[in-house]
Amino acid sequence: MFIAKAVAATLLAGSFGALTPPSGDDAAYDKQRQMEDRRVACMTEQGFDYVAAPAPERRWQPGERERLTGDLEALRTYRAKYGFGVWSPNVYPKDEVVNPTSAENPNDKTLMSLSAGKLKKWRAADDACFSRAVKEVLGKTVTSQEDYYTRLDAAVQESLSVLDQDKELVRLGKQFATCLGVGETRPTALDGLSHTKMVRQASEVAKKAWKGELPRAPKGKTVIFRPNLKPEQAKPYLAKEIKAALKDLECGKAFYPAFSPKAVEIASRVYQEFGREGAAQAIASRIYWKLI
Repeated sequence: MFIAKAVAATLLAGSFGALTPPSGDDAAYDKQRQMEDRRVACMTEQGFDYVAAPAPERRWQPGERERLTGDLEALRTYRAKYGFGVWSPNVYPKDEVVNPTSAENPNDKTLMSLSAGKLKKWRAADDACFSRAVKEVLGKTVTSQEDYYTRLDAAVQESLSVLDQDKELVRLGKQFATCLGVGETRPTALDGLSHTKMVRQASEVAKKAWKGELPRAPKGKTVIFRPNLKPEQAKPYLAKEIKAALKDLECGKAFYPAFSPKAVEIASRVYQEFGREGAAQAIASRIYWKLI
C-alpha cells in the first residue's frame, strides 16, 4: 500500500486503527534483533552510521486480545465507541487506543542531517545491508526493504487462503454475506470488507480537500488519504461508521469467533518466519492487503 500526505490530510501510519502485536512474538523479536545487529555491522563496514532500531515491544491495551480472538462483547464495546477505527482517531486525538504513541526512530536525526546526495547513498547502502541481514538470519533472498514487505504480505495472503477452503467458515461466510447484502462469500474477503469500504470513503473525503494535482500511485499500489478533520467535523462520519460497524458485527456474530483465531494463528506463523512482530496488528487492521 502506498500512502501519501495530502493538504488538509495527515499521514496514515500503516493502517487505520492498528493494534499492538501479541506478547508471544519473542521468537520474531529475537530474529529481528539479530537482523538489526547484522545491519549495524554492515553499515559500519560501508562507512555509514546506523543505530539498531527493532520495533519496540508494546503493551496490550484492554480488550485487544479478546477482539483478536473474535470475542463478541469485546468487539461490540470497541465498535460502539470507535467503529472500525477509521474516523475515531480524528474524534479522539488524545486517545491512545486509536492514536498510539509512535516510538522515534533513532536514525531520523542522521537522515535529516544528510545532503540529498549522501542520503541517496545512505539509503542504497541500507537496502543492501538489510537484504544481506535477511539472507544471513532468515535464509531469504530479498532485493530491498520494500521487496521484503511485499513478500511478507504475499506470504500472509497465500497462507490465509486456506481458510477459504474451510467448510465451516465457508458456510458461515455465506450467512454473513447474505446478512450484509453482498455477493462476496469468501471468508478472507468478507473479513474486514465493511472496514475497507469505510477506509475508501474516508480517503475520498480527504482527496476532495487536496489542493493541486493528486499524486500518482506506483503501478499496483493505491494512495490512501486520511482526512485531518477536527473532532466536531469528524463526529458525523464516526456516527455513521459506528452504525455500519455494529451492523457488520451483528451479521458476523457467528463468523468472527470462528475466523479470527485461525487467521491470527496463521499470520503469526508467517510473521515469525519473516522475523517480524505484529501479525495480530496486520490481521486487526484487516485492510493492509485488500487495498489495491
